[in-house]
Amino acid sequence: ELLREGRVTSEERRQDYYEMICRESDRLARLFENLLDFSRMEEGRKEYRFAPLETAVWLRHLAVEFQADIASSGVTVAASIPEALPGRHADREALTCAVHNLLDNAVKYSPDAKTVWLDADARNGEVIIRVRDQGVGIAEADRKHIFEKFYRGRSAAKETKGAGLGLALVTRIVRAHGGSIEVQ
Repeated sequence: ELLREGRVTSEERRQDYYEMICRESDRLARLFENLLDFSRMEEGRKEYRFAPLETAVWLRHLAVEFQADIASSGVTVAASIPEALPGRHADREALTCAVHNLLDNAVKYSPDAKTVWLDADARNGEVIIRVRDQGVGIAEADRKHIFEKFYRGRSAAKETKGAGLGLALVTRIVRAHGGSIEVQ
Protein backbone atom coordinates (compact mmCIF):
# COMPACT_ATOMS: atom_id res chain seq x y z
CA GLU A 1 0.00 0.00 0.00
CA LEU A 2 2.79 2.38 0.87
CA LEU A 3 4.44 1.80 -2.50
CA ARG A 4 1.18 2.07 -4.41
CA GLU A 5 0.27 5.33 -2.69
CA GLY A 6 3.72 6.81 -3.29
CA ARG A 7 4.41 7.31 0.42
CA VAL A 8 7.85 5.70 0.27
CA THR A 9 10.27 8.39 -0.81
CA SER A 10 13.69 6.84 -0.31
CA GLU A 11 14.92 4.58 -3.12
CA GLU A 12 16.67 2.36 -0.57
CA ARG A 13 13.46 1.89 1.43
CA ARG A 14 11.52 1.26 -1.76
CA GLN A 15 14.02 -1.47 -2.70
CA ASP A 16 13.56 -3.04 0.76
CA TYR A 17 9.81 -3.21 0.17
CA TYR A 18 10.26 -4.74 -3.28
CA GLU A 19 12.55 -7.40 -1.85
CA MET A 20 10.02 -8.14 0.90
CA ILE A 21 7.27 -8.50 -1.69
CA CYS A 22 9.41 -10.91 -3.72
CA ARG A 23 10.26 -13.01 -0.64
CA GLU A 24 6.63 -13.21 0.43
CA SER A 25 5.53 -14.03 -3.10
CA ASP A 26 8.06 -16.88 -3.22
CA ARG A 27 6.90 -18.08 0.20
CA LEU A 28 3.26 -18.08 -0.91
CA ALA A 29 4.14 -19.92 -4.11
CA ARG A 30 5.99 -22.59 -2.07
CA LEU A 31 3.04 -22.86 0.31
CA PHE A 32 0.63 -23.25 -2.59
CA GLU A 33 2.84 -25.92 -4.22
CA ASN A 34 3.13 -27.71 -0.88
CA LEU A 35 -0.65 -27.73 -0.50
CA LEU A 36 -1.10 -29.10 -4.01
CA ASP A 37 1.59 -31.75 -3.45
CA PHE A 38 0.06 -32.73 -0.14
CA SER A 39 -3.35 -33.08 -1.77
CA ARG A 40 -1.86 -35.26 -4.51
CA MET A 41 -0.11 -37.41 -1.89
CA GLU A 42 -3.32 -37.81 0.08
CA GLU A 43 -5.13 -38.95 -3.06
CA GLY A 44 -2.29 -41.23 -4.14
CA ARG A 45 -1.74 -39.18 -7.30
CA LYS A 46 1.70 -37.75 -6.52
CA GLU A 47 4.16 -38.91 -9.14
CA TYR A 48 7.80 -38.72 -8.14
CA ARG A 49 10.47 -38.31 -10.81
CA PHE A 50 13.31 -40.46 -9.58
CA ALA A 51 16.69 -39.87 -11.21
CA PRO A 52 20.34 -40.19 -10.14
CA LEU A 53 21.21 -37.57 -7.53
CA GLU A 54 24.68 -36.57 -6.38
CA THR A 55 23.73 -36.08 -2.77
CA ALA A 56 26.63 -33.91 -1.60
CA VAL A 57 26.40 -31.55 -4.60
CA TRP A 58 22.62 -31.27 -4.22
CA LEU A 59 22.80 -30.52 -0.48
CA ARG A 60 25.50 -27.89 -0.90
CA HIS A 61 23.50 -26.20 -3.63
CA LEU A 62 20.35 -26.33 -1.48
CA ALA A 63 22.22 -24.73 1.46
CA VAL A 64 23.47 -21.89 -0.76
CA GLU A 65 20.00 -21.28 -2.23
CA PHE A 66 18.33 -21.33 1.18
CA GLN A 67 20.96 -18.95 2.55
CA ALA A 68 20.18 -16.54 -0.30
CA ASP A 69 16.45 -16.82 0.47
CA ILE A 70 16.95 -15.83 4.12
CA ALA A 71 19.85 -13.39 3.66
CA SER A 72 17.89 -10.39 4.88
CA SER A 73 16.89 -12.20 8.09
CA GLY A 74 20.45 -12.16 9.45
CA VAL A 75 20.38 -15.93 9.97
CA THR A 76 23.25 -18.07 8.68
CA VAL A 77 23.03 -21.65 7.44
CA ALA A 78 26.07 -23.57 8.68
CA ALA A 79 26.40 -26.56 6.37
CA SER A 80 28.58 -29.57 7.11
CA ILE A 81 28.35 -31.84 4.10
CA PRO A 82 31.17 -34.31 3.38
CA GLU A 83 32.40 -34.90 -0.15
CA ALA A 84 31.86 -38.65 -0.01
CA LEU A 85 28.12 -39.07 0.40
CA PRO A 86 26.52 -41.95 -1.48
CA GLY A 87 24.50 -40.95 -4.51
CA ARG A 88 20.80 -41.73 -4.58
CA HIS A 89 18.03 -42.39 -7.04
CA ALA A 90 15.61 -39.68 -5.93
CA ASP A 91 13.21 -36.92 -6.86
CA ARG A 92 15.42 -33.86 -6.43
CA GLU A 93 12.52 -31.40 -6.36
CA ALA A 94 10.60 -33.33 -3.70
CA LEU A 95 13.65 -33.81 -1.48
CA THR A 96 14.53 -30.13 -1.88
CA CYS A 97 11.01 -29.28 -0.71
CA ALA A 98 11.42 -31.55 2.33
CA VAL A 99 14.79 -30.17 3.44
CA HIS A 100 13.67 -26.60 2.67
CA ASN A 101 10.67 -27.12 4.96
CA LEU A 102 12.93 -28.35 7.75
CA LEU A 103 15.32 -25.42 7.34
CA ASP A 104 12.43 -22.98 7.17
CA ASN A 105 11.04 -24.38 10.43
CA ALA A 106 14.48 -24.12 12.03
CA VAL A 107 14.60 -20.42 11.16
CA LYS A 108 10.95 -19.76 11.99
CA TYR A 109 11.09 -21.39 15.43
CA SER A 110 14.47 -19.90 16.39
CA PRO A 111 13.60 -16.22 16.47
CA ASP A 112 16.57 -15.22 18.63
CA ALA A 113 19.18 -17.50 17.04
CA LYS A 114 21.41 -16.39 14.20
CA THR A 115 22.48 -19.85 12.97
CA VAL A 116 20.73 -23.01 11.79
CA TRP A 117 22.67 -26.11 10.81
CA LEU A 118 22.40 -28.50 7.88
CA ASP A 119 24.54 -31.58 8.44
CA ALA A 120 24.88 -34.73 6.37
CA ASP A 121 26.65 -38.00 6.96
CA ALA A 122 26.81 -41.48 5.52
CA ARG A 123 26.15 -44.53 7.67
CA ASN A 124 25.93 -48.10 6.38
CA GLY A 125 25.45 -46.86 2.83
CA GLU A 126 22.60 -44.56 3.84
CA VAL A 127 22.52 -40.77 3.81
CA ILE A 128 21.63 -39.09 7.10
CA ILE A 129 20.49 -35.46 6.85
CA ARG A 130 20.11 -33.39 10.02
CA VAL A 131 18.64 -29.93 10.44
CA ARG A 132 19.40 -28.38 13.80
CA ASP A 133 18.47 -25.14 15.51
CA GLN A 134 18.52 -23.41 18.87
CA GLY A 135 14.86 -22.59 18.92
CA VAL A 136 11.94 -22.81 21.28
CA GLY A 137 12.06 -26.61 21.30
CA ILE A 138 9.26 -29.12 21.12
CA ALA A 139 7.54 -30.36 24.27
CA GLU A 140 7.89 -34.09 24.89
CA ALA A 141 4.10 -34.54 24.68
CA ASP A 142 4.05 -32.92 21.21
CA ARG A 143 6.94 -34.88 19.70
CA LYS A 144 4.93 -37.98 18.83
CA HIS A 145 2.35 -35.86 16.96
CA ILE A 146 4.37 -33.23 15.07
CA PHE A 147 4.51 -35.32 11.87
CA GLU A 148 0.70 -35.56 11.71
CA LYS A 149 -1.15 -33.26 9.35
CA PHE A 150 -2.58 -30.07 10.86
CA TYR A 151 -0.85 -30.69 14.18
CA ARG A 152 1.04 -27.78 15.70
CA GLY A 153 2.80 -28.03 19.02
CA ARG A 154 1.59 -25.82 21.81
CA SER A 155 4.66 -23.58 21.80
CA ALA A 156 4.69 -23.40 17.98
CA ALA A 157 1.05 -22.41 17.73
CA LYS A 158 1.60 -19.47 20.08
CA GLU A 159 4.77 -18.14 18.52
CA THR A 160 4.43 -18.39 14.74
CA LYS A 161 2.05 -18.74 11.84
CA GLY A 162 1.56 -22.05 10.10
CA ALA A 163 -0.97 -24.63 8.98
CA GLY A 164 0.63 -27.73 10.44
CA LEU A 165 1.25 -29.35 7.07
CA GLY A 166 5.00 -28.88 6.59
CA LEU A 167 6.25 -31.80 8.68
CA ALA A 168 3.48 -34.09 7.43
CA LEU A 169 4.58 -33.26 3.87
CA VAL A 170 8.23 -33.88 4.77
CA THR A 171 7.32 -37.24 6.29
CA ARG A 172 5.49 -38.39 3.16
CA ILE A 173 8.35 -37.32 0.89
CA VAL A 174 10.96 -39.03 3.04
CA ARG A 175 8.94 -42.26 3.23
CA ALA A 176 8.36 -42.23 -0.54
CA HIS A 177 12.17 -42.29 -0.83
CA GLY A 178 12.46 -45.26 1.54
CA GLY A 179 13.66 -43.15 4.44
CA SER A 180 12.51 -42.27 7.91
CA ILE A 181 12.35 -39.09 9.97
CA GLU A 182 12.68 -38.43 13.67
CA VAL A 183 12.98 -35.52 16.07
CA GLN A 184 15.39 -35.12 18.97
